[in-house]
Amino acid sequence: MKKIFLLLFALVMVFSAGAAWSHPPSDLELLYNREGGVLEVHAPHSVPDGKRHYINLFTLSLNGQLMYRLEPAWQVDGKAAAACFHVGDLPKGAVLEVEAVCSRAGNLKKSLTVE
Repeated sequence: MKKIFLLLFALVMVFSAGAAWSHPPSDLELLYNREGGVLEVHAPHSVPDGKRHYINLFTLSLNGQLMYRLEPAWQVDGKAAAACFHVGDLPKGAVLEVEAVCSRAGNLKKSLTVE
């Protein structure tokens, strides 16, 4: 019985340790520039190796409708991921929602209402 308990404990530790190193971005900063019609997305995501652990998906919805799906192949630096989307001149009240997904585990969504 003691051996089974130790084996289960070891398995829990191994799987939880991997999850500790996997995480969604810590924030999503959304900046809409009406003049250029561009939405800039900055996703702080500290990683030791941006080719193995990175933001592998950005989705952008406008008023609940999927507009863009971007699938980066790696993260350029170990501090953050970023993306820019051409959305045009949006009317006041339009809602942009961005979701960023980590290649290992976790996601984060944030929305911006155009003023």
